[in-house]
Order: sequence, then C-alpha cells, then structure tokens
Amino acid sequence: MHWSLKNYLKRHSKDPAVRRRAMNKFFERRLRPHGLHLYKGHLNWALSGELNALHATWGDVPGVPADRCAFLHAVGRIARERALDGDTAECGVRYGKSTFFLLSALASPDKPHHIFDSFEGLSAIGARDRPAGETKRWQAGDIAVGEDVTRGNLAAFSNCVFHKGWIPERFPDVADRRFALVHIDVDLYQPTRDALEFFYPRMVPGGMILCDDYGFASCPGATQAFDDFFADKPEFILPIPTGQCWVEKRGG
Repeated sequence: MHWSLKNYLKRHSKDPAVRRRAMNKFFERRLRPHGLHLYKGHLNWALSGELNALHATWGDVPGVPADRCAFLHAVGRIARERALDGDTAECGVRYGKSTFFLLSALASPDKPHHIFDSFEGLSAIGARDRPAGETKRWQAGDIAVGEDVTRGNLAAFSNCVFHKGWIPERFPDVADRRFALVHIDVDLYQPTRDALEFFYPRMVPGGMILCDDYGFASCPGATQAFDDFFADKPEFILPIPTGQCWVEKRGG
C-alpha cells in the first residue's frame, strides 16, 4: 500500500464501510489525475491518449472513477459503430461525468440524450437498499447536486435534454421514443426497477442497458432490481468487474 494512503486511512474509523469511503475519496482527490497510469503495462485502456485527454478536460470535478469511465466510453463507441436507431438516456447523473464520457464517445450531437434526475439526491430508502447489517448508510437526499451545476458541466453538449423530477414521473415525456443506449445510476431498488420497466420495451434490438451500481455491496437494491426484472427475460446480465453491468436487448 502506498505510504501516504496508509497514513490517510489511519485517520479514519476502523469500520470497513467508512474505510472504503475514505479510500475512494483518497483516490478521487489525490490519485485520480494520474489514475490512467496506475496500471500502465497491464491494462490497454490505461494507455489511451483519448481517455487521458478526456480526464484532463473534465478536470477535478467529482464523479464516476476512471475504470468505470473507461467502460462507459467503450460502450459509447460500440453504440456509435453500430449506428443503432434510437435516442440515448441516463437515469441519475449527479455531476454529469458519466454523461461526459458517454457523449464524448457517441459523438452524435444530433441525437437527443435524455437526462432524468431529481437533482435533490436519493429518493426514499427501502429495506432492500440497506446492506446487510447496516441501518444508516443511505438517507433520502444524499448525494444531491443542483441542476445548474450539472448543466454547467455538460454545457458543451447541446443535445442533452433535461427531465428534472423523481423517477418515474417524467418518463411520459419520452413515452413515444425508442432507445439505443440507457445508463441507470440511481443506486436504489425502486427507481432502478421503474427505469427497467419503462425503458426495456422501448429498446431497439441490439440496444444496451447499463447499470453503474450492479454488484456493489453498498447498492444491494440496484442489483436485486436487475436480477428480479430479468429473471423471466431472455437477456443475460453481464457483470463487469468494475461493479457495473451490461444487458443487450434481443430481437430481430
């Protein structure tokens, strides 16, 4: 372990959840600007000049870690190369970092990208959203970011269409649209399940649904929502080692 990281962790609680948050904060604030070089020689994406440039452009604004950004960018490139019909959408954007990497890869300024977010943080926390043995990890209103902040971070993308409100109340805005790519990052069971219920039947064949929270111990509700929803569907949930997942819509 890097000596300064060890010292950093010594100043925090011995509670594993607190230590995980401390470690994430350390990497985000201290090492993220160099994060694409930490595994140089082992991971090809770490050598990408394009990803380095995008991280430099994004700057120090918080958001999705470098490895998850690399995955989102790669999927965005796949969607661009497939030239699928349909819009793209995100549920939960916070500062907009995932949007930045997705839209940079999609490079489709004429295709609407729909953003659904309350900009008031998390909604009500249900029993399925509590990690085993924890009672206070999430609270309604956590991780809120104002809409004006996110709009400013994404000002370079004129195709962003903001739908402010709690999921699923603004989904009727796009009920007549078809979708090629949907990214779900709402952490909790019910909004994740609501998003799947709405977008799944509107996905074009070959369209991709991504989840930022699948597999994280801190987001058991999001994982369960995907598992429950796809239990009777023909699609396969592909877990990604970064804690994300990918589902590709079948069809002719």
